[in-house]
Amino acid sequence: MLFNTDRLVVQAGRPVEFVFENTDIMPHNFVVTRPGALAEVGNLAETFATQPGAAEKHYVPPAPAGAILLSSRLLAPLQSQQLRFQAPAQPGVYPYVCTYPGHWRRMHGALYVVADLDGYLENPEAYLAKNPLLAQDDLLKHIRPRTEWKLEDLAAAVGEMERGGGRNFANGRQMFTVATCAACHKLGGVGNEFGPDLTKLDTKLFPNTTEVLRHVLDPSLRIEDKYATYRLVKSDDTVVTGMILSEKDGVVRVIENPLAAATPKEVRTADIAGRTKGTTSIMPRGLLDRLSRDEVLDLLAYVRAAGDARHRLFQGGHDHHH
Repeated sequence: MLFNTDRLVVQAGRPVEFVFENTDIMPHNFVVTRPGALAEVGNLAETFATQPGAAEKHYVPPAPAGAILLSSRLLAPLQSQQLRFQAPAQPGVYPYVCTYPGHWRRMHGALYVVADLDGYLENPEAYLAKNPLLAQDDLLKHIRPRTEWKLEDLAAAVGEMERGGGRNFANGRQMFTVATCAACHKLGGVGNEFGPDLTKLDTKLFPNTTEVLRHVLDPSLRIEDKYATYRLVKSDDTVVTGMILSEKDGVVRVIENPLAAATPKEVRTADIAGRTKGTTSIMPRGLLDRLSRDEVLDLLAYVRAAGDARHRLFQGGHDHHH
């Protein structure tokens, strides 16, 4: 649920070809909007997702004229599409986003349209200092270099936190939304209940915060059966991928994307030619990559404390302001 790059750079007014490949386990699309329209298009997509015909429109919502400049098909896993595009003549920061339900707040990037591509490539920082391009979309203003956090990078700090507390409750609660945990988990009255209840973490599986961190960094380390994804291949070679909600009376009810809050798809058992249980969690890797060390620790404390501001992890020490 991330584009593999946060920034693409093209020459203003020149033709460009994007090769969009879906290497994820869930469907995605690629939509370019005018500057300032990211949230507008994202919110329209969420409303549109539950309406008849949304799937046929590849979950690209109807939007005001000029708001959407380019859109792909909705690509299933392992599919790809070539998209030819005439870059805008006006330099600026143009958002690109996946408008599949529930994805836009996390899966977005910035298309930098520059007047002199050679000058930019020669020295990006110097070019932008001389020719500033300011993002009009709030989500793009906070794009920062990613840190591919590993357990060994954070283990010592987590141990210190366990002993000394001192984390920032308000920031941890905010990071619960920023890191998109709230998309599938509910905690502190915020979020959805598509994943495990974080107020009832199994103390045998999660005896300490380090184990919570381990499973956030590697969501596929352990997948409960009821949250596993299945790939159903129908006799007509179409594929349905998602969580199985129920199977009875010759019908399998599958939720392809719980974030869409849509009616589960029903597949007749007799029409299923093959069924494979996935080994990859629907929870994406890299949820912490855009967070700083302190933000990660505040988030872990918030989850470990089950959203309780009185927990010892928030006592003592000093507040961390971000």
